[in-house]
Amino acid sequence: MADIAKKLTKLDEKISKLKERIKTDTAECEKLSEQKALLIYQSLCRQYSCEGQALADMIAREHEQAAMSGADDEPVSDNSYDNDADEEEMLGQTSFFEKNDPYSD
Repeated sequence: MADIAKKLTKLDEKISKLKERIKTDTAECEKLSEQKALLIYQSLCRQYSCEGQALADMIAREHEQAAMSGADDEPVSDNSYDNDADEEEMLGQTSFFEKNDPYSD
């Protein structure tokens, strides 16, 4: 019974160490994510030559323009029935043989 108690104590210690490491790793991850976001923001500021609300407004306008230009285009389907009719009409036109079946004699 004492052996099990020692094992449980060791496992509890390992668990608490892991939880503490998870806390510190999570904090470090959040810090690095904030640094990354700041670098992305600075890059956008340089790219668009503005910052703050002006940058947010410019990105929003570009997003709206992209959405509007995409709405004007009609979706093209690969399953068009017109293509089938064209294929049937052109069947045999690209043949280099006078016969439909060049192997039949």
